[in-house]
Amino acid sequence: MTIVLLEALTFGLARLRDAAAEAGHRLCLLTGNRSAYSYELGRLRPEDLDVVDVDTTDVRACAAVLERIPDLAGLVNSTDTWMLPGAELAGRFGLATLGLDVARVLRDKAEVRTLLHRAGLSRAGATRVKATPEAVIEAVSAIGYPVIVKDSAGTSSRAVWLIRDDDERDRAAREVTEATLMGAHLVTEPYFPGPVYSAETVGWQGRTRLLGVGVHIHTPEPVRREEAVAFPVTFPKGESDRLETWIGEVLDAVGFSSGVAHTEFAQTPDGPEVVEINGRIAGAVIGEMMCRSLRVNVYAAVIDAALGRRPRLLDAPLTSGRGYGMTFLHPPASGRLAGWRGTERLPLFPGSPEFFPTAQAGDRIVHLADQRGCTALVMAGGATAELGLYNSLAAAGTVTHDMRPLD
Repeated sequence: MTIVLLEALTFGLARLRDAAAEAGHRLCLLTGNRSAYSYELGRLRPEDLDVVDVDTTDVRACAAVLERIPDLAGLVNSTDTWMLPGAELAGRFGLATLGLDVARVLRDKAEVRTLLHRAGLSRAGATRVKATPEAVIEAVSAIGYPVIVKDSAGTSSRAVWLIRDDDERDRAAREVTEATLMGAHLVTEPYFPGPVYSAETVGWQGRTRLLGVGVHIHTPEPVRREEAVAFPVTFPKGESDRLETWIGEVLDAVGFSSGVAHTEFAQTPDGPEVVEINGRIAGAVIGEMMCRSLRVNVYAAVIDAALGRRPRLLDAPLTSGRGYGMTFLHPPASGRLAGWRGTERLPLFPGSPEFFPTAQAGDRIVHLADQRGCTALVMAGGATAELGLYNSLAAAGTVTHDMRPLD
């Protein structure tokens, strides 16, 4: 039997391959850009999975591929961008799916905030705004500073403006007209200050289990680009129990009842506030950090959900082991990537640092304010998440970019 991946996250193919094989299935990756997976594909054998080159933005073309698979058992959709077409295709072929209605909710940040506010799980709602200077200025004035303006279906921290005064309001009003938006509109909502965490969960038919919490480190305001992540953060027992109850209520409020989810939230002085809900496993190498720390292949839950069965991870005994940290590498200026210097010195650092490239030599790096400018990750371990993070930051500091001017 075959499980299809409609695109995938940059890392995790090997873990998915192992989980599928353990369940007696084979993987088939549908992709419009196989170079995005060069790191993982370079470490897998051709017989480990099939790769089909297809325009994955064309639902009809993807459906034609699925029709040619005689033993199709499930479809994994682990990316935000392909969540809607993935739900549509799964429904069309009678496969397990979170449902098109739920997918539409999760891909609309205004709808998510509105539902949470109605359920008493957020102190404020959100406003849909046209991407015009006049509409942005009016919406910001109605909420007051500080306020967030963002793409209703954005990813990777793209098209997000933190506005704290009139100058930042006016700059955002000018920039929104030139921004490439994934959603149909912009969203305005209050800015909730506090450290940002992510709740990593698995659920089935309304029961949610908190697998652990990661902390996300950002650059100073107003850019707030993600710089590092550590997992698992240790909270006092009572606070951890409250978080598990809260995240279950959050996912229930938006209709996400089964599967793996990655929910980012700000821990404000008045309690947690959702930043965004992703109906998928965490990106970058957070999934790998979870596997190593929890000593289990958490991607097995992704496969179980795709097959429409209760994830075994929901009941499995979990023992938290080592902690891990991951640091994003961004070049100091735009240019064409020629490579990196200093990776040979990573073994000199504690925590057994590992280097995960997300870009290739020759790539143009021009977006430095969000995750599109990330060229690589450095992951390291430690006795705790805190020590893993320190080890990762120290090791990442030895790596520099070799950049060439843009043509």
